[in-house]
Amino acid sequence: MLRRLRTLAALVLMAVAVSALGIIGVALFNPAFDAENTQPTEMIVVLGAGMDPDGTLHRSSRLRAETGVKLWHAKAAPRIHFAGGRAIENGPSAGEQMAALARSMGVPAGAISHEDRSLSTLQNAYFSHPDVAEARSIRLVSEGFHLLRGSFSFRWSAWHHGTAQPKIRLSHSERFRATSPGSRFPAITMVLREVAAFWFNGMRVIGFELGGVAGITLETREPWLD
Repeated sequence: MLRRLRTLAALVLMAVAVSALGIIGVALFNPAFDAENTQPTEMIVVLGAGMDPDGTLHRSSRLRAETGVKLWHAKAAPRIHFAGGRAIENGPSAGEQMAALARSMGVPAGAISHEDRSLSTLQNAYFSHPDVAEARSIRLVSEGFHLLRGSFSFRWSAWHHGTAQPKIRLSHSERFRATSPGSRFPAITMVLREVAAFWFNGMRVIGFELGGVAGITLETREPWLD
């Protein structure tokens, strides 16, 4: 029994280490924004990162939106989509607030779409599907440490909805983000948090899909992705 527990612990530690290395690798080696060398895609997709109840975007959301707009102006894609839900019921959504920021920065309304229901990265992908389903390639924008989970979420969403897997390119707004102003090791802190979120998302996807096999309605299962 003790031997089995040690084997299980070793496997868990290995999974954590591999996912942490993947997250760090994507954050560090994904290239920074380069207007002259950015390969074009059919759509830029910006993931929201929260906002205040009054609609004020958090710094991370604003940086992601501004990066997406810079990419649009650099002709990285003809369309730009923003994903992010509401901080309070009946309040503004992060998706629409980022879209408004994009319009103020010169992106025409006709080039913008957004969703306003998502409260997680999985829901960013799930509720964005009607807007991104026809895009054969997308450029995903978020912080570097979050891009691996974001890309897996969009790949899962395409698989779940039975549509072709898009080619996904990645752009970071910044590589890492501090969890608090006093954090001494923001990069490590965020990586550990992201590792936990990565595996938790995987378990939620499994539960969501198994619930469907068991005949549980989408209306019941969609909140499982929060």
